[in-house]
Amino acid sequence: MTSKSFELHGNFHVKADIYKGLTIETHNLSLSDEEFENNLKSSLIYWIKEGIRGVWFKVNIANSSYVPILVKHGFLFHHAKTSYVMLTRWLPADEPNLLPQYPYTHIGVGGMVINDKNQVLTIQEKYHQIPHWKLPGGYSNPGEEFGDTARREVFEETGIETKFVSVVALRHHHKHIFDCSDIYVVCHLKPASETITKSNEEIAKCEWMDIEAYRNHPEVTEFNKLIMEAFLESQRLKTSIAASSILSFRKDCYNKVYHVRSTDDS
Repeated sequence: MTSKSFELHGNFHVKADIYKGLTIETHNLSLSDEEFENNLKSSLIYWIKEGIRGVWFKVNIANSSYVPILVKHGFLFHHAKTSYVMLTRWLPADEPNLLPQYPYTHIGVGGMVINDKNQVLTIQEKYHQIPHWKLPGGYSNPGEEFGDTARREVFEETGIETKFVSVVALRHHHKHIFDCSDIYVVCHLKPASETITKSNEEIAKCEWMDIEAYRNHPEVTEFNKLIMEAFLESQRLKTSIAASSILSFRKDCYNKVYHVRSTDDS
């Protein structure tokens, strides 16, 4: 949300955005509940008169007594973190609520590590419903690129350092944990070594498996077999989904763009 610095608007210091919205953070407030409610009531009247559309209240955990007051005055829960809860209210009575939803997609990344012996690095997790061989991987951390997640997870689970080569494929499905969608990205990685140091906390088994054995193994899922076929097909076609750094629209950072390119250097 593009915004200005904090300024006095109504009875609160707010951060205004380009969509005629306001954000109020409570961590600097020392109002009693009664004072807060009085300020809120008069501010809402003023904001509606001024044509404000969306109001966001970021309530610090130390000010949690403000939450029922905000709910009483029409605010709804938007999202929560460990130290705050965000509540919103859409003010226009003649417009549909256009406030954006909180992000609802998880990002997981798997590492397809292929060595020079035509083997793939495979694991069996320590905790599972049905034992099966799969690729090492896990969830991305905030701000982490696909390749960085794959490299980190492979190292944490198997002790093998790798280099990102390309994206192989992705899966998108819904109704995942917390009723969120899930995107799972598989990255092709090249190993710097082949000596396995298994994580005893997460991993039951870890080994280099011949690709042909992996393709036909009864304890490899159809999904993972399909991903392997996609990788082999890209090798035959001499193509890959590579990453390029592109200057952002605002020209203040670089973004990663993933695109198909030829791997034929001739």
